[in-house]
Amino acid sequence: MIELKHALWELEKVSDMTQLDNFFQIYLGKKWLLNEEFKILVALSPEEKKDKGAKLSDIKMQLTAAYEQKQQHFMMGQINEQLEKDLVDISLDIPSEQGSYSILAEVRRDAEDICKSMGFIMEYGTEIVTKFENFESVNIPLTHPATEMHDTIYLNDKDSSGENLILRTHTSSMQNYLIKKYGLPLRAVVPGRTYRFENMDASHDTMFYQMEGIIIDKDISVAHFKEMITKLLSAVLHKNVETRMRPGYFPFVEPGFEIDVRYEVYNKITWKKELSNWMEILGAGMIHPNVLKEAGVDSTQRSGFAFGMGISRLAAVRYGIKDIRYFTNGDLRFAKSFA
Repeated sequence: MIELKHALWELEKVSDMTQLDNFFQIYLGKKWLLNEEFKILVALSPEEKKDKGAKLSDIKMQLTAAYEQKQQHFMMGQINEQLEKDLVDISLDIPSEQGSYSILAEVRRDAEDICKSMGFIMEYGTEIVTKFENFESVNIPLTHPATEMHDTIYLNDKDSSGENLILRTHTSSMQNYLIKKYGLPLRAVVPGRTYRFENMDASHDTMFYQMEGIIIDKDISVAHFKEMITKLLSAVLHKNVETRMRPGYFPFVEPGFEIDVRYEVYNKITWKKELSNWMEILGAGMIHPNVLKEAGVDSTQRSGFAFGMGISRLAAVRYGIKDIRYFTNGDLRFAKSFA
């Protein structure tokens, strides 16, 4: 008769699934050793058959239980081994692409922070305004060509007087509001998007980000403006800028002038200068007496200046970019080169 102790000892020596399969075929498979023992039961007396049959059944049950336990042990070992191979160490840094501000947003934020450090109030306003806010409040009569539909984007929505609302063509539309809200003396900037019907080219776009600034106080002169704007531009452009003032016409200032800065472009490989020219960076001037009067300010007692600069052109000068259309053409290669 098969010895249970010897069979269990054989099972204990099994070290892998292949050996375990061999053990199963020898002891518990179709040609198992116990099968021969069960065949002998046929020739035995009922009493012997009962006694030996019970012993064989007990041996079979114990061997089967031990075999299944061993099989479970090997299966768990295989699973754990596979899990170790598939384990992801979450403590490791995984290279990934991270977003960043566009250079337009970066220059805009820099300009806003610099203006705040210079004591300017920050006011954003709305992009949809009335014709009064956009034109009449800043001394642009409704007969002016700029009010025509080929220059200004009109909306179907109406204001309280039944006039069509418009997308602001400049952030100067906030001047009247700022004076009435904050009183005098006043030092404020209005950054925001503006919209115009423009022929798009290297320095013009139909939508652009503008920053309007005004200072109103006693005895403000062009000299104050010149000093302030030179410091502001130098801080935003990260260099001592060379500026040029030219006479210019804007209905809401008198006198008016345009400010150009020296604009240089370098080859990114050889770093040789490819272009050196002047770029108009902002329009400015002393606030027109009619604008002050419209806001309830006595122009004989107070004076001030206003300036409006385009963020796209500032970014172009700061980074040496020839065409502002690169900023909005959706080319990720261009955007990532400044990330």
